[in-house]
Amino acid sequence: MKGIAEWLASIGLSEYAQRFADNAIDLSVIRDLTEQDLKELGVLLGHRRKILRAIAAFGGADSAPTETRPSGCCVTWPSAVTSP
Repeated sequence: MKGIAEWLASIGLSEYAQRFADNAIDLSVIRDLTEQDLKELGVLLGHRRKILRAIAAFGGADSAPTETRPSGCCVTWPSAVTSP
């Protein structure tokens, strides 16, 4: 449970590390937590907001959709044709 304790410490909320550990919450499930889950854990309202923002940032790189183009979809503009 060291990972979750370090993460909570990094956002200034290490006082919740034991509550997370007691409820088997680790980094593998952190993205699944809801405001209601945090409320049930006894996390104060302001701290819930801070944790939810940190969760969003935690998952940002992995869960952000990436825009990809299927092969052959790009438009090629013809060159300007000039009269001799």
